[in-house]
Amino acid sequence: MEHHFRLLLRHAELQAVRDIANSVWPPTFRPILSPEQITYMMKMMYAPEVMEREFDEGIYFEVLSLNGEDAGFISYGRYDGQPDTVKLHKCYLLEKFQGQGHGSALLRHAALAARQMGAQFLRLNVNKHNEKAIRAYLRNGFRTVESVKNDIGNGFFMDDYVMEKRLNS
Repeated sequence: MEHHFRLLLRHAELQAVRDIANSVWPPTFRPILSPEQITYMMKMMYAPEVMEREFDEGIYFEVLSLNGEDAGFISYGRYDGQPDTVKLHKCYLLEKFQGQGHGSALLRHAALAARQMGAQFLRLNVNKHNEKAIRAYLRNGFRTVESVKNDIGNGFFMDDYVMEKRLNS
């Protein structure tokens, strides 16, 4: 199956990302986070004004299409204060496409984009309890470099591992 990536170029195209996130995010995090935190974080990350601001600040959004169907997405951009590093902000795949190598294709594509931006490292945060994602990142050459707990407001925290992959030049 051919992986086709579509770089989003206009605010209006961001709805495709929101549609995928609405399908993937709540069931992924239901076993890990409270319903209240899921609702809070969905607004914090996927409200139109939030995504449009990120887009305007230089965050790239790409949608993976498989046989003409939007299957997943990534978002990435420069890592603050580290010109040799790109941050993979989000990487999600619809459940029906999981377990078939498409997530690895998303990660390979993010690594290629990071190399094209001149980066030597691709970095991401992953919830410490998201074991499925952690296994996928480890399989794809990432290693844990840090453990962080960030206050995101409303009494909620993001309790994450920071993972990083060295990119081949």
